[in-house]
Amino acid sequence: MTDVSAAELEDLLRREDRLVLVDFWSPRCEPCRELRPQLAALAGEHADLCAVVAVDADREPAAARRHGVAELPTLVFFKGGRELYRLKGGALPPSTLSLLSL
Repeated sequence: MTDVSAAELEDLLRREDRLVLVDFWSPRCEPCRELRPQLAALAGEHADLCAVVAVDADREPAAARRHGVAELPTLVFFKGGRELYRLKGGALPPSTLSLLSL
């Protein structure tokens, strides 16, 4: 999983053909910190299906606002630059893997 800036995120969303999973998080958020190892594992196991990136909402508040993120952590799935699905909260539901085939 890669941490990206707002500009890097927008560039990735424009050019990436795979599904893009964006983790909007904050280092001050305990559920966010607990989720990161799960997302890193997901990124490593499914790199062929999706790109997993993280945006620190404290450092990039404009990116969080632009994507309508009001609570942390929020996971947003994009394909072809369009939002497909959104998960809020601190745990990956078992259905997350099925979302990778969107």
